[in-house]
Amino acid sequence: MKNKISTYSYLMIVLCICSLCISCKQASSSAYNGVVITKEKKTQALLLTQDMAFDPDNKDRVVGDYVQQQKVEIPSKLTPQNKWMMFEGPVLENELVAYRYYADSRHRFDIYGKTVSDLVMDTVSWDYHNIMDWGSDILKVGNSLGLGSPAIWHKDSLYTLSDCTSKVIEIVENGNDRSMIRTSFSGLSIDEHTFDLVQDWSIESGQPWSEITLKVIGGSLPKGMKFATGIVKHLPEIIQGESSGAFYALNWGKQSFHNENMGMAIVASKSYAPTHVNDDLSHTFIFDKAETQVSYRFLSAWERDANKVHNSSEFEMLVEASIPADN
Repeated sequence: MKNKISTYSYLMIVLCICSLCISCKQASSSAYNGVVITKEKKTQALLLTQDMAFDPDNKDRVVGDYVQQQKVEIPSKLTPQNKWMMFEGPVLENELVAYRYYADSRHRFDIYGKTVSDLVMDTVSWDYHNIMDWGSDILKVGNSLGLGSPAIWHKDSLYTLSDCTSKVIEIVENGNDRSMIRTSFSGLSIDEHTFDLVQDWSIESGQPWSEITLKVIGGSLPKGMKFATGIVKHLPEIIQGESSGAFYALNWGKQSFHNENMGMAIVASKSYAPTHVNDDLSHTFIFDKAETQVSYRFLSAWERDANKVHNSSEFEMLVEASIPADN
């Protein structure tokens, strides 16, 4: 009997230790004075591809589970609407929202509205255009700037970051409270000019916004070029405002993919001298004073999500709360 009790006790101790050491999918652990403290993971960066080379003749081929990658050089012939890369591009997610951009030559940003606080995008199937129990793809982008897509304004024309010699996407940070994805463009070609550019894109926990920093490598933009961004023209009007040294542009209304209320906004320092320019597809803003680099934020709120925004005034309050403190 003594041996049986000792064996049972030993097994119970082992099970207790194992239960403390095993972390759940969305948590990390640290030790303090010998006590294991579990911290819930609140952001994630996803770069999921099929475990095979991209085949342009079989762009819809899915042969197994998608594999999380740390770094991917985008195939030169990567086509739109491919299934080689899940979501057609990288994703940043937190408790409130998820954003993605198309990894092919479109390079436009899109929104996934969320109705749950869990990190779920790594469990989502290709059926993300319908409203599911977790949320949905809620923005129709087309050839517009979607929400906050980076662009270059040159000779009264808008160019997205499309034509380049190489494009490398890398997860730089995939943390509890902050995640970041870097995209390096080599030989980015606009009109007759060619240069190298890095895009750093990040998200933080508990915030509806994500942030973009664009930096020209080894110099400045070619003469006459300006960094630009904007918001798709699903609604004809755009509200512009200033607060705490920052500029913002926003709108609110029935403009989601499912014709539900949604707000979209961009926020940037006034020091960049943001200026509205005419464009048929997007509410477009150029940065007149940003020759070498620019940083800006974009954000959204959907009538179903946890932001609990119900009208334009409430969305404007959310936008003003998203202005950087050191602006």
